[in-house]
Amino acid sequence: MKKSVLLIFLVFLLFSACKKTTEYNNPYLEDVSFSIEINMNLPEYSSLKYANNSVLVHNAGIKGVLVFNTGNGYNAFEASDPNHYPSACSTMQPNQFTCKCDCEDNTYSLHTGQLSSGEGRYGLKPYHIVQSENKLIISN
Repeated sequence: MKKSVLLIFLVFLLFSACKKTTEYNNPYLEDVSFSIEINMNLPEYSSLKYANNSVLVHNAGIKGVLVFNTGNGYNAFEASDPNHYPSACSTMQPNQFTCKCDCEDNTYSLHTGQLSSGEGRYGLKPYHIVQSENKLIISN
């Protein structure tokens, strides 16, 4: 009897620990394949060696890639506002901890990628980033 109660309890714990996750595919931003290497010894990227600095890399992603030094690593996000189709005004510019879309004044955190002010359903599209000495390799 005790074994069956224990077994039922363990099965209950197993199923209650599973959490259903829902992924939202962003209808505005397509998946593009790319890989780019950034040398932080170059003047245009040298600020990334220091915490809380960010740069926009133009030759990758859809509208570019926002790269941010969190102090504990690096984040890389798509530079096109994720809450509308890419357009002439949708390329966001980094401003230290945030980036802003000129189309709708949406502002996003470069720490988390989440919308911090404005309207929308989606956060910034993250890209894979790996540090190797003074180089960052960003890809999708």
